[in-house]
Amino acid sequence: MNKPYNSYNPLLFVLFNPQSQTMMGNPPQAIVTPHWNQTHIKPPKLLCKITGKIKPFQASINDADGFRMRAACVCVRTVKEQEVLLVSSSGGRGWIIPGGKVEPREADNPSISAIREAREEGGAVGQLGRYLGEFENTEKGHRTRVFVMYVESLEPEELWEESNRERKWFTIREAKEVLQKNKPFHVKYLERMVQTKSNAVG
Repeated sequence: MNKPYNSYNPLLFVLFNPQSQTMMGNPPQAIVTPHWNQTHIKPPKLLCKITGKIKPFQASINDADGFRMRAACVCVRTVKEQEVLLVSSSGGRGWIIPGGKVEPREADNPSISAIREAREEGGAVGQLGRYLGEFENTEKGHRTRVFVMYVESLEPEELWEESNRERKWFTIREAKEVLQKNKPFHVKYLERMVQTKSNAVG
């Protein structure tokens, strides 16, 4: 049996096993959908708002319906899924769940984007768990593929790419409360995780 994908070497997964769908709880249709393509590419933002450093080329892509493609990880402390890691937003206005755009090379496997964003924004490294679904935000014009990540370690500040952010563990109840103030749409991710937990355990 194939081992679950490990976030320590995400690029190796892309290069050597681009079609793999062996991650825990990931249905095949959860990774690739017909309306996702690379026909619309936006100019990249080169300056990192957090660190002030120039970031590598990162093109945004839209799906066939014009929605921006995003991915996110609900980072939990243990398999019991009782605590979740939140990070401060780029503008410092409140707490968010780590997530961001899908790069063109990641379009066929948005879980790679979710893992990358968790590591960049939260310094979180761990095992990818189940797929929670696609969440469409018509107001913001994006669709986000969301996954659970079981965090094994948090990178120290010297290795954490966006270490100017804050990060903190919250209980699920506390996380819902603080997200409701800043990112109410992210509360849906936690609600879906709680709803699907019983099916994932055992």
